[in-house]
Amino acid sequence: MPIREITGVNDGSNPFLDQSSGSTTNNNLSSTSTRDSVPQPNETQDSINQAVNEHSQGYLGILSPYYFDGVGTATEILITDINVWQDVIMVIDPSGVSDQRVEDMLAAQAVGFDGDGSLGDPIIFKLEGLVEASFCTLRTSLSFNPDEDGGRLDSRLFLERHSAATPSADFSIDSAGLSMDSGADEEYPHLITSQFFVGDTMNTNAVGDAGKVRFQIKSDVAGTVTMKEMALFINR
Repeated sequence: MPIREITGVNDGSNPFLDQSSGSTTNNNLSSTSTRDSVPQPNETQDSINQAVNEHSQGYLGILSPYYFDGVGTATEILITDINVWQDVIMVIDPSGVSDQRVEDMLAAQAVGFDGDGSLGDPIIFKLEGLVEASFCTLRTSLSFNPDEDGGRLDSRLFLERHSAATPSADFSIDSAGLSMDSGADEEYPHLITSQFFVGDTMNTNAVGDAGKVRFQIKSDVAGTVTMKEMALFINR
């Protein structure tokens, strides 16, 4: 087969030497885009981060009037209360609830806790919406003023399992103790941070059926405990 050698260029208006002709057509249309129509790298990453945060981590903070130019909730520990585990009493400020729980918890329970913090109606955090792999941290801020020298204040988390849990019994996790070595009639601040995993006994078993957690204290001397805040930090 012979090979035709082509030299030069032709714009299509005049024939080639062999009297053939060619044509060119530009079918490309101009297009424009604005910044608003094109996702920017930072905006895309911010959207992803926000979605991940809403479904994976959050917190539920409950504050006393201490954080609003007021005072914490003071409760007397009497002689009859010594060495007895008891629920704490804490007045909730009208502006003191900050609910930033993960989306699944918000969908499961409109209010993330039971109780108003008064005597006999303690604050109990609800864990509905969490799964077996979830874990939480409960932070509590308080102070204690003992009536005697050499006292000790212990604290713990009391956890309630859901109805299908095996074993079914509720249980507790001891937290850091406060040794009051400087003597009586002195205010001892105490910040307690306790972690726990949800597991298969406190996860969401059914609607309205999941684990719960509350904070409790025990003192070996009489005195005054002042509650300031509780906050549940959540990792789903």
